[in-house]
Amino acid sequence: MKTVISSLQHPLVKHLIKLRGNSDYRYEHRSLVFEGSKPILEVIEHAKKLIYSETFIPYDGSNAEQWIVTDGVMKKISGLTSPEGVIAEVQMPGLKPLESCHHLLVLDGISDPGNMGTLLRTALAFGWNGVFVLPDSCDLFNEKVLRAARGAHFKIPLFQGSIVELKELILRHDLQPLLADLKGIEPHEFPMQTKKALIMGNEAHGASKDVKEFCSPVTLSISNQMESLNVAVAGGILLYLLKH
Repeated sequence: MKTVISSLQHPLVKHLIKLRGNSDYRYEHRSLVFEGSKPILEVIEHAKKLIYSETFIPYDGSNAEQWIVTDGVMKKISGLTSPEGVIAEVQMPGLKPLESCHHLLVLDGISDPGNMGTLLRTALAFGWNGVFVLPDSCDLFNEKVLRAARGAHFKIPLFQGSIVELKELILRHDLQPLLADLKGIEPHEFPMQTKKALIMGNEAHGASKDVKEFCSPVTLSISNQMESLNVAVAGGILLYLLKH
């Protein structure tokens, strides 16, 4: 019979809470927290620990450490209002050089975790080869990013770097740099190359000045009843159009 953790002062409980809330601690331990049965099943091969409430039926076939906690401890660890009863500590995926990239998504100052996660998920779904995250974007491994991305972090190459590194990558792979911009040209009116880098800028302020200097702006025409599209929605449409 496994011991049930009931103390909020238990080292594992403190560790998981800190992983959820502290970016530096996540990078130091190279670990992430996933919550809920479906999100965990998408990354279960990377799980280091599985933490269950007393009533949750454990998964079969995982080599991860198994822990059982009371409902009170589960609520303390969880980032959700109504915890499902299972949490996983998962190995953080390593950042990878983007060396085989014909279709690159670039995130320039994306501040909303839900938008970032949705863009990662959409890039993977439409067959883009990698994601380059510039400084001033939100934490790539924020729990809300992980939740929205639905396992995309483990399936598409990711890299965090500077504007200089981005320019070098674009030149090295002969990518056409395209910037989503309200004042751009629609994709079907633009001479498109086979290999592309699509840059999505900050939700409120758009792309940084440095990015605008070397990118061609592309846009989506919308009704004059709306000023703009949500960045994840616009990005999803452009990711689809520019891949085909």
